[in-house]
Amino acid sequence: MTHHLEGSRNSCALHGALQLFEAIEGVVPVIHSTSGCGVQHYLGLTRLSGGNDPFGSPPVSSSNIAEKHVVFGGGSRLREQLKNSVKVVKGDLYAIVTGCSIEMVGDDVPAMAREGLEQEFPVIYANTPGFSGDVHHGYQLAVKALIEQLPDVVKGSEPPSIPDRMVNVWGVIPNQDPFWRGNLHELGRLLEGIGLLPNLLLGDEQSVASWQKVPEAALNLVVSVWGELPARLLEERYGTPSMNLKGLPVGSACGELLNRLTELLGLDPLRTADFVDREESRLNHQFARLADSYYRAGFQREFALVGESAQVAGIGEFLAGSLGLLPLRLVITDNPPEEVRDELVHFFSAWVSGYESEVLFSEDQAEISDFLRDAAGEVRLILGSTLERDVAEELGVPFLAISFPLSDRILLDRACSGYRGATALLEDLGSAILAPGLMERVR
Repeated sequence: MTHHLEGSRNSCALHGALQLFEAIEGVVPVIHSTSGCGVQHYLGLTRLSGGNDPFGSPPVSSSNIAEKHVVFGGGSRLREQLKNSVKVVKGDLYAIVTGCSIEMVGDDVPAMAREGLEQEFPVIYANTPGFSGDVHHGYQLAVKALIEQLPDVVKGSEPPSIPDRMVNVWGVIPNQDPFWRGNLHELGRLLEGIGLLPNLLLGDEQSVASWQKVPEAALNLVVSVWGELPARLLEERYGTPSMNLKGLPVGSACGELLNRLTELLGLDPLRTADFVDREESRLNHQFARLADSYYRAGFQREFALVGESAQVAGIGEFLAGSLGLLPLRLVITDNPPEEVRDELVHFFSAWVSGYESEVLFSEDQAEISDFLRDAAGEVRLILGSTLERDVAEELGVPFLAISFPLSDRILLDRACSGYRGATALLEDLGSAILAPGLMERVR
């Protein structure tokens, strides 16, 4: 029996590649597909990621193929569009991404890219039809294209200066993680605090030059399962070691990460200890300020958490381990590979000794909603996307929007990871629980 997904939140590979290329300063994406692919990206992803509208991003070019190109091929149209894009939009790199119709026709996109290089256009390509996978796969395809093709595109240019102890950060997908800018900034701040140089690769001031430095890093830090592919590629090509995390570090998990990095990279342990002590002391003060509201409003309660695996792993561990909340239902929406699902479930089960969480791997809105409804009378707090707000209101429990899609929050530089992200979570969670009239309804 065919099952149709309702309210899928993972989009397609082309959109994942677009999200990555748009997050690199100086990169101009060139869509080789129908006009609808770009429109759907804007309406269905960008506008649903905490108000991260693309007006500060580079213009996106599109070949806007028509029926005749689907029948006879659109190679000539791509050639024309690439030339016009280079003339009209100044960029350090032009990145071609392809849609389903073009891939079915069989346009020779690599040949078009080679033509561009022969004319001294700095151009790379990624074959990203939607039928090949979702937005996470598109992120990996775009990263793979940069790692494999960029050295040839910038061949002959002066290599950038590479500082010692540089760390690449992988696995944060722009817009698919609504907190992506703030999370990257906070991860960078933590790495700098112990004497490392973060190569964040995406977001403010991250350019093509940042990607040129990638092969020279001392370590690849992987903060989600979707960063494992680029880390493997770099280990195979350049021998760069990697450190894989189960998810974004939040609160005390940051200290554990920084101590591991210090030992692995031979950093100054006294500097790390001093930095961690200062950060954890500051966070402990925040806990103390929260104490009265925590006990008065009954913050300790069973909760449901819906989001991508890196978010659920990081936020869930913080809520259970540091705040004493109980993870009743956990929903993973990003479809991680089967081989890592058991590892994730085992990781979740270690948060609270003797307590078993029910875990669902699904992106289907109907299935997720039913899963939450089945916990009626037990679950007393829901964290998830805007799609879960109605269920929370139906069950009469506090709700906090923290995962994609988000249509009712503005997120500019706010983090939900690190020490500062932990404080932001305390503020947001407390405000949700103390919302006017809600405390009376849930008692």
